Amino acid sequence: MFTAPAPGEPPDPGAVVVHRIEPVLAIGNAPLIPSLARLEGFDVVHLHYPFMFGSELTLLARLRSRARRQALLVHYKNRIVGKGARGAIFEVYEHSVAPAVVRAADRICVLSAEHAESVPYLRRAGERDPAKLIEMPNGVDAERFGPGPDDSGLRERLGIAPDALVAGFVATLDRAHHFKRLDVAIEALARLEGEGARRDAHDVHLIVAGGGELLAGFRAAAAAAGVGERVHFLDAVPHSELPAVLRASDLFLLTTEPPESFGIVLIEAMACGLPTIATDYPGVRAVVAEGETGLLVPRNDPAAVAAALRSLAEAGSERRREMGAAGRERAEREWSWPRLTDRMDRAYAEAIAARRAKAER
Repeated sequence: MFTAPAPGEPPDPGAVVVHRIEPVLAIGNAPLIPSLARLEGFDVVHLHYPFMFGSELTLLARLRSRARRQALLVHYKNRIVGKGARGAIFEVYEHSVAPAVVRAADRICVLSAEHAESVPYLRRAGERDPAKLIEMPNGVDAERFGPGPDDSGLRERLGIAPDALVAGFVATLDRAHHFKRLDVAIEALARLEGEGARRDAHDVHLIVAGGGELLAGFRAAAAAAGVGERVHFLDAVPHSELPAVLRASDLFLLTTEPPESFGIVLIEAMACGLPTIATDYPGVRAVVAEGETGLLVPRNDPAAVAAALRSLAEAGSERRREMGAAGRERAEREWSWPRLTDRMDRAYAEAIAARRAKAER
């Protein structure tokens, strides 16, 4: 793996060789690493998109004859969007670099067929060559992320009563992830106390795991909404500690909106046996079975989120456990790593075969 330095834990020793390369410069989450244009000697280059600068350097590398012999597999996650000047720059990028990367790829892994259909240049690529698109969902470590009690004592440390209903929320809270929409979750919690709210509305809490420059604003928003004592901010949480956060929760809340395509934390929560409330859009519809493993709500609709929270609260713990168990079974069956690594091996083989076929023409 070739990438930029980043905070967090390294992978398990021996699992992968990681080259952390200092970028020449970095603009937000986009590191410029010129040496990526000189990669050679591999059977296949696996590019995760979006990767600003990395995508351009991969295309630049393919101008060299030796690099053109390497198969290119693009793992497409989502579009890049922003606000203001950033939004304008990202829009240009999405109409220039992104389609060029898709055209250059020998195979493209998409998170779901429905999500690929919603992205114009992916849809066109599939229409020209249906074999080029391979459905490859995100994966989960179903051993690390599994059901269990709150052994860490997180609820007690946060002062949450044992019989309270706790929703978990996990996201990076920075400008690049503005679409995670924690504001919707906070407003939904506040609406539970509004007109016609049940007397037990005060027993619904939200645990938020995630750090970033937007965190202080969300703290202030929760206080202003009158739910500051029921929204518990943990700041950034190491990935190894996320299972404990999820096991301290009774359900998982995902109020994000496009360009989010397939939140990994959603299947991690399902692997932990949690029922989910999630925004209804293509990537999520491929994961959440409405009424079976969770509930789908319209985007940017705090009232609908509040109604879903009330519905799962009234359903009772036994019904929530049934939904969580159905989600766990689906996570093991469809998204556990052993199953996905076999599928990825086949995707690499297809990309290599396609590249060789082009070379022989």
